[in-house]
Amino acid sequence: MKVKICGITRKEDAIICEKLGIDYLGFNFYSGSKRFIKPESAKFIISELKKIKTIGVFVENDLDSIKKIVEFCGLDGIQIHSEQSPVFCNKIKREFPGLIIIQAFRIKGSIPENINDFDADYFIFDSFDERQFGGTGKIFDWKILDKAGEVLKKTFIAGGVNPDNVEKIVFLTNIYGIDVASGVEISPGIKDKNKIKCLLSKIGRLNEKDA
Repeated sequence: MKVKICGITRKEDAIICEKLGIDYLGFNFYSGSKRFIKPESAKFIISELKKIKTIGVFVENDLDSIKKIVEFCGLDGIQIHSEQSPVFCNKIKREFPGLIIIQAFRIKGSIPENINDFDADYFIFDSFDERQFGGTGKIFDWKILDKAGEVLKKTFIAGGVNPDNVEKIVFLTNIYGIDVASGVEISPGIKDKNKIKCLLSKIGRLNEKDA
């Protein structure tokens, strides 16, 4: 199971994640987020990393603004929060063929019927909240994942994932990965090394040499 830690705002947290073997880091460029980071700060953090994949999180941005930030920061991927139709996602995929493209969905009661129309490398299923795009700490009904089928093999589960419930996700689903923000934090944007280590331990991803 892959692990993505989202809402990185500090260099020390990013370096800890890389040392612990986290697969992806998320940098939130949505100004309305509690975990918003300026492109200049993200670029500095990313320059200190060696191999971990860096993903920019964008909410309703236009193509030009995304392109500027992606190129400025040297991101490995783009996470899109724009759910009206697959048009924007597919446009992003054509514009950035060499990057990892992740389409996020805020789940209300079921998986989107048109999900296969989105040309994304991965999906994120997160909890629906009218005021927030991710990082809510709320869990959606994981039972709907029983009907997701093959889609789960390219899907991250987000929304309230933490060291206390992550084993249940492993047991209930055959997912690609988990996307965690508030579940491993002291406060918004400030990560807790011990919580990250506990999370990894629960899914059998913590190496003793890194602990």
